[in-house]
Amino acid sequence: MLPDEIRAAIGQWLASGEVDLFIGWEPGTLALTATPAFVRRAEDVDRLIWDATCEHNLTRFIRPYRDKTVGIMVKGCDARALVGLMQEGQLVRERLRIVGIGCDGVIDPRRVCERLGVESVEELDDARLDGNEIVCGQVRIPIAEVLFAGCETCQQRDPQVYDLRMGPEHDDAPLEDRYAHVRAMEALSEDERWERFTSEISKCNLCYACRNTCPFCYCNVCFAEQTNPQWLTPTAHDPDVAFFQIIRTFHLAGRCVACGACTRACPQGVDLRLMLDKLCADVADLYGYLAGEDVEAKPPLTTYRQDDYNDFVL
Repeated sequence: MLPDEIRAAIGQWLASGEVDLFIGWEPGTLALTATPAFVRRAEDVDRLIWDATCEHNLTRFIRPYRDKTVGIMVKGCDARALVGLMQEGQLVRERLRIVGIGCDGVIDPRRVCERLGVESVEELDDARLDGNEIVCGQVRIPIAEVLFAGCETCQQRDPQVYDLRMGPEHDDAPLEDRYAHVRAMEALSEDERWERFTSEISKCNLCYACRNTCPFCYCNVCFAEQTNPQWLTPTAHDPDVAFFQIIRTFHLAGRCVACGACTRACPQGVDLRLMLDKLCADVADLYGYLAGEDVEAKPPLTTYRQDDYNDFVL
């Protein structure tokens, strides 16, 4: 359940017609899971929840309703996606009613399964949340020990844009190096980096779950599905997979807000952070820019400054 004042405010938005739709989370059909909820009536607000199972970046679902006023729940990283979409002219702030949530991180079901020695969450019927722990039978696991890896290095746990706010407040002091995994990859030899990359994407079966869950993959026709010209064939052969993942990653340069939705959605467990965080680190190093922080900011790859890094120009 949500705090009473938040639930009442959302209900009032719906009852008065201030919003046509509210997008949040509700309990999923499996243990330790939540699912997106689309609420259109004030009496249905009680369906909404917030806890450590609410992993989805709900901003992915807004664009089809751009002609309406929409309410939405966002974590800190999700709020950055809202900012990025407003920067790109995909959303208008006046048509949004935002419930921002201070987030301590969300549960990685794969890590829970590993700790409990089971194959999937379908085997965790009796698992539940109890405060800051997961309880399954006689086993208690601190939630902090089974978060998604991206949550452990999150630099924006509190939303910067909202109309209502709930959840804890954090001192988001900069980590010593949030891109430590990127630096470790960079330290490898060229052959070792290629082997690490190909080993990771060899898991990919080109299901497009990463694309379909990303708030910034909103092209009407994806390059992967164009036929004139045809950029790749939709097979799980290594060249097609590598081409798709490399081009999608570069399409997100200066745009990715490191919400981790793509990595969480991947059914094969591909660590897409290896590629996306590399470009996030490069954009931060070269241009001092972090995506999704300021609606008025100009993304570095869509503008030019005389002091821009341009050593790559021959």
